[in-house]
Amino acid sequence: MNEFLWVERYRPNCIEDCILPQSLKNTFKEIVSSGELHNMLLAGTAGLGKTTVARALCHEMDLEYMLINSSEESGIDVLRSKIKQFASTVSLHGGRYKVVILDEADYLNAQSTQPALRGFIEEFSSNFRFILTCNFKNRIIEPLHSRCSVIEFNTNKKQLAQLAGSFMKRLQVILDTEG
Repeated sequence: MNEFLWVERYRPNCIEDCILPQSLKNTFKEIVSSGELHNMLLAGTAGLGKTTVARALCHEMDLEYMLINSSEESGIDVLRSKIKQFASTVSLHGGRYKVVILDEADYLNAQSTQPALRGFIEEFSSNFRFILTCNFKNRIIEPLHSRCSVIEFNTNKKQLAQLAGSFMKRLQVILDTEG
């Protein structure tokens, strides 16, 4: 493994390895087993695994994807150039659809980029999917909510204790592996 950052080196590549509340894990396992990925909006506070889940879904379903950090690339030009170019080429993964993960999509301009994205979702619906992640779903315009399955990453106190235990086990494996 040549990844310097452990967070990347040990990032889960499948849903089973993601540390999530069981109800969320079951939801994503059902998506993988169905073989059909829908446009999704993954919402919740920072650090709950939204981006990791998006990438794991693509990896496990063998889907070609592009990850865009919308807090850095939030303008309409990203849609017009980068995404449109990626969307208009054929997938190298057996002709299946391709995916754009718009990480931190709540930073996309609500007056220009988000309304244009609505059109992209419709235009490329036959061979393309979008996964939007956000910390504040109220910053995403309603027309995007209606075009995506909204999945909220929420945890209660009981789940937090279980998740903390799972994190500790994962940390122990990483530390043992790294010596």
